[in-house]
Amino acid sequence: MVALFFGDLLSILSTVFLIAALVYIGVVVFNQKRIELWGRKVFILAITGLILCCLVVTRDDYVNALQGGTGFFSLESIQIYLAYIGGAAVAFASLRSGFVHNQKYRKVMFFILSGSIVFKAALIEVSRIIMS
Repeated sequence: MVALFFGDLLSILSTVFLIAALVYIGVVVFNQKRIELWGRKVFILAITGLILCCLVVTRDDYVNALQGGTGFFSLESIQIYLAYIGGAAVAFASLRSGFVHNQKYRKVMFFILSGSIVFKAALIEVSRIIMS
C-alpha cells in the first residue's frame, strides 16, 4: 500500500499536494473566526486543488484511457462520474468567488471548494486502495 502513495514521483507529488491541501483546509477552518478577507484563501485552495487534480489524472493514466488505452479507472466507472461532479463544484466555487466580492459569499465558496476537494480526494484514494 505504501507504493500507492510513494511508489514513483507522481505518487509522491500527489500525496504531498493532498496533504498540503488538507492541512491548509484545516488551518483555515481552525482560524476562520479571525479571517476577514477570503479571496486569497479561495485562490490558494483552488490552485492547490487544480495542481492536485492534474497530478492525480496523470498518475492514474486518465489521459491514456481517454485516448483508448487503459487507465486505473474505467471511463464509465462511478469514480469518474462522481469526480466530474466534484470537479464541476470546484470550478463553480473557484470562478464565482472571483466575480462576487462579498466576503461572506467567498467564505461559503471556500467551504464548498474544501468539501469538493476532500470528497474527490477521498473517493479516488479510497477506491485506489480497495482496487489494488
